[in-house]
Amino acid sequence: MMYVYKDGKRVQTMRISAGMATTREYTTTSGVHLTMERGSPVRMISPGRKKGDPGYYDVMIDHAVRISNSGEYVHAKNNVWAQGVRNVSHGCINARPDQAKWFYDNVQRGDVVDITGTDRELEWNNGWGYWQMSFSQWKKGSALNKSSKS
Repeated sequence: MMYVYKDGKRVQTMRISAGMATTREYTTTSGVHLTMERGSPVRMISPGRKKGDPGYYDVMIDHAVRISNSGEYVHAKNNVWAQGVRNVSHGCINARPDQAKWFYDNVQRGDVVDITGTDRELEWNNGWGYWQMSFSQWKKGSALNKSSKS
């Protein structure tokens, strides 16, 4: 399930399907994602496969909002039979076309998408978030920790 909040109030409840988790790449990442860009349609091609390979796909997907560098999106998919019941995607979050359009129309760049429940953690550098690092880890890279001698 996907719950959308605005100003602390739930404004949308969506039955979704996430990654089928048969491989690492088909496992949706858990963690704090930020919305990066959107397109309708977006061409999605299976990574690391060529035409004729098992699992190859080359499809145009409507109302797609990117949430990671590795190609995860929240997008439209008319597989209502699976949404809210089974995870069958290649790693994306898909929703009913009308709800995906609503999400697409209402989301802004930088909005938080917090995904839970998978065994693949979002890598700290797989998108814009950097929310996967603890503050103490983040601070270690700060210029404030460098000694400056003029």
